[in-house]
Order: sequence, then C-alpha cells, then structure tokens
Amino acid sequence: MKFRFFQIILLFVAGGLSAQIENSSSLRIDSESDLSTDKYSISNSDTNTNSTLYDLPEGLKEYSRRNNKTFDMTGDNGFLKPESDITPKWFEKIEDDASKTTGDEYFGDFKSNGKFVHLVYRDHGEVDGDIVRVFINDDVIGARVLLSGGFKKTKINLIKGFNRIDVLALNEGAASPNTAEFHLYDDQGNLITLNAWNLATGKRATMIVIKD
Repeated sequence: MKFRFFQIILLFVAGGLSAQIENSSSLRIDSESDLSTDKYSISNSDTNTNSTLYDLPEGLKEYSRRNNKTFDMTGDNGFLKPESDITPKWFEKIEDDASKTTGDEYFGDFKSNGKFVHLVYRDHGEVDGDIVRVFINDDVIGARVLLSGGFKKTKINLIKGFNRIDVLALNEGAASPNTAEFHLYDDQGNLITLNAWNLATGKRATMIVIKD
C-alpha cells in the first residue's frame, strides 16, 4: 500500500517537471516579426524605390515622357546647356518684309539752350520685345534698351552746336516693326516734341537739338 502511494507521488512530480520544460522552451523571439514602440514601428515590408520626393509639374512630366527619362535634380537636363541655340521668340530678329517695315525716320531739329534733354519712350504697340540702341553724336549712351509698356528715360547732355540723337532698331520683336512712342523734354521739364517711330531692323529714328 505504501509502495503504491509512493509511485503515485513520483508520477505527479515527473509530470510537473515536464510541463515546466515545455513552457520554458516556448519562450522565444521571432526575428522576422515587426519591432515596435509606442510611436514608431519597423516593418519588414518592401519599400517602393521608384517613388519620388517631388511631384513634377505637368510641363516637366510631358518633357520626361517625350525624352523617356526622369527629371534629375542634380543635372542640368539640357536647361543649363541646351542642345540647340533657339532664341526666344520675343528676342529673335524678324526677317525683313518690305510690306511691313519702314526706313530711317527724321523727326526734325529743335532749339534748346539747357544743359541736357530727357528722351522718354515706351513700346506703344504690343509689348513684344523691341530692343533699341541710343546714340548722341554717334556715341552710344544706351547700348541695348528693351522697350516695355512703361516709359523709360535717357538723359542726354548737350554741347554747343548740333546734338544729333539717333535711336537704332536692333530688332522688331515678335511683331514687325519696332515701334515706340517718344517725348523729348528740356532740363526744365518742358516738352520739346513728341512722336512715334516705326522702324525696320537696322533703321534709325533721328532728331537734332541745337544749342546756341
């Protein structure tokens, strides 16, 4: 009887030890599971390496599609060193068209005994990129003046005798001819004359101021 009781106790002890071993072996770290904290998580999911940081504007998307390449932020993509030297339309010289262009224009001679005059001018037609060069007695005082819708002013110092003012049309903008409204004022702000020129490329508008 006592021996039977002792066998039962041994069976219970052996069963308990077996359960503890199984429980301890089930505690493991799955290296492939997601690691997480309260705010961040690190996942083993794939990353889309084709995604871009910046969305391209529609114009650049179309450019990219045409050229079958992506826009590179680190390169010039032909913008810094264009493959062609195409000049913007509003800066290119228009070929002479006899039906549209005019020759040299002379606007008269005027007297003024002031120290200087002001030539004030603007594009009086469509603002299309007309460019002129301004001279006084064949000396350049405005090498490359882009005409705009607002008035620009050039101060011209006078010498005794004849002061010849020339405005040379360097181009005709996007629409022929080179056109401008101009005013000429003395050093007191009095209007001497006003008019408008319509010039072909390479032609001049001329006026003379005589100082006694």
